[in-house]
Amino acid sequence: MSKTDSQRQFHVVIVGASIAGLTLAHCLSSTSIEFTVLEARSDPFSDGAGLAILPNGARILDQLGLYQDVLDQGECMVSHSTWLEDGRLLRRVDARQIRSLRRTNYPLIIISRRALLGILYTRLQRRSCVSFDKRVCRIVSSAGEVTVYSADGSSVSGDLVVGADGVYSTVRAQMWHHINNVYNASTGSHRLSEVPLTDSFAGVFGTSQSIPGLERGSIHRTYGHGWSTIIMKGEDSKVFWFIAIARAGTGQSMPHRSSDRACLARVVEPLLEKHVTCNVKFGEIFHRTESCILVPLEESFQTRWSWGRFVGIGDAMTPNLAEGANCAIESAASLANYLAAFARGPTSLSAQERLDLTLKTWEDSRKRRMKSLFIVSQCAVRIEATTSWVLRRLQTFLGLLHVTGIGLLTDITSRTARVDYLPLPRRRDAERVPRNKEESGWNIQLATLPLTATVALMFYVLHAVGM
Repeated sequence: MSKTDSQRQFHVVIVGASIAGLTLAHCLSSTSIEFTVLEARSDPFSDGAGLAILPNGARILDQLGLYQDVLDQGECMVSHSTWLEDGRLLRRVDARQIRSLRRTNYPLIIISRRALLGILYTRLQRRSCVSFDKRVCRIVSSAGEVTVYSADGSSVSGDLVVGADGVYSTVRAQMWHHINNVYNASTGSHRLSEVPLTDSFAGVFGTSQSIPGLERGSIHRTYGHGWSTIIMKGEDSKVFWFIAIARAGTGQSMPHRSSDRACLARVVEPLLEKHVTCNVKFGEIFHRTESCILVPLEESFQTRWSWGRFVGIGDAMTPNLAEGANCAIESAASLANYLAAFARGPTSLSAQERLDLTLKTWEDSRKRRMKSLFIVSQCAVRIEATTSWVLRRLQTFLGLLHVTGIGLLTDITSRTARVDYLPLPRRRDAERVPRNKEESGWNIQLATLPLTATVALMFYVLHAVGM
């Protein structure tokens, strides 16, 4: 860092070799921006269950040259079925019915988290910029740079630190420490405060061996009393599953976080005889489990995503919408767009005012899209895993509208982020929809989304307070 600010390249320190962190690294690889990735794990291939790559995430991966790998290692969705816990079918959606998937020619892909991380890491051109066993413990920000210290005593300095290190982000914690101890102290302001995480639901994620009664590429969603499940059969017939369990109202106590098989067996015991399809019960899947973990399903929509030389990306919403990985990919791409524009700017790279403006503009533009998805995710998990008789009345309605809901969530619109400085891939056989017609249809759908979410939350709040 001996060169003057106007001579050296802009340097981003990315904390976390997560989906968001590695996607950002890929995006920055196509710019003049230098980057360093610090990861606390000892290797890039962390365990985890399955996830879904939707068109909004797939288009960015396609721009980065990674889509074919994802397609090769994943399984395309063929159907989405919604069930009640007694085995009654509410709605089955054929993937060919979902117009947004036909129009974009990006199918919904079921893939393991481990496989996606492997693709993101092994295909990264500058893998030498990724360091493992680097658990970040302290971050010091000054007028000209930010220095990130790891537990092993090493440090790296740059112009910006990006937290892609999960829901318990060290970068976010250090950012709020900086706000509370520097900004609020110097201005006498106490208006800025971190939004606490809530965990009204616990989640159990697992991977199981093949189940004969499930078709490859099929997704099954089941509504229960105080719980809901999502079952996906992916590549090599692996079964990826997720359970959301309401912490209140089920009469069941459970640990906060655990991967102990005996402990998890006690948690899921009441669900073993519940149907996840008409002819498959959850017990058949759990008894074939290869790995599983219980974690809290934290929810939070922060008031600040950036401050000074700190910025955070990722998501903190429940997995019911299958948008978590896709939102992380989108956030990385959108941040990269603004950082690339900043690095090309005519003024000194150390101009804190211009950096503040750049990050604030990015944050404000990104929040408009994420706020809607966050509200819908809150509604979805509360309706799907409710113990309330009021919200149980909405389950049938929600299940019957899944073809519309999936179409809305998987659509690509003008608000969907992409890498602005990379060409858009040409998708053969995709339906051609006039731009004005596409946006008109989206506007109608978008207008109904907040209304549906608001009504659902209103029912939930009224029931919670006993009205």
